Amino acid sequence: MKRPWYITIFCVLGWIWLLVIFPSVFSPETKKIHLLLPSVYGIVVAFLFIAWVGVWHLKKWGMELFFIFLFIKTYLDNISQFISQPHFKGIQFSAGFIFFFIYGLIITILYYNKMQKEL
Repeated sequence: MKRPWYITIFCVLGWIWLLVIFPSVFSPETKKIHLLLPSVYGIVVAFLFIAWVGVWHLKKWGMELFFIFLFIKTYLDNISQFISQPHFKGIQFSAGFIFFFIYGLIITILYYNKMQKEL
């Protein structure tokens, strides 16, 4: 099965996005918030990478894993924002979250039934 061009663009942009956010795992700001946050954040980034590999290979589990860990990453970002700035009340969604959520939703609607179930 040939991979559609929009899934190729989705995966390449996702890997570039991960390369941009990966240094934040080791930032001093992340370590200040909580001792375990860098390791948890690193695990989330690693699973997002694995999810994009799954989407690249046209696997359903890749899309499912992508949405799960995209929401977990956004949740961690909001929790760390709340802890570092307790006077801030609200939920923030990054531009990356909005872009990849909408793009992933479009791919899911268009192509999810054609993706392979098995590993």
